[in-house]
Amino acid sequence: MEPVSVDLRLEGHASSASVVEGMDGVTTSTEDNVLVLQITAPTLREVQKVLDAALAALNEAQTAG
Repeated sequence: MEPVSVDLRLEGHASSASVVEGMDGVTTSTEDNVLVLQITAPTLREVQKVLDAALAALNEAQTAG
């Protein structure tokens, strides 16, 4: 079975790349002020878990200021 991959572009969050760098299944890049997350996992369920964790980490960092 082929791995599942999802790309997510977050406008205005390029400076938050370090928050999710190094997370299993997450590759980051930036384009101008856009944070691009590429999430890859064996199944859709695993992609969802990784996406949830990445968004939670970004939200926590944004809330902390």
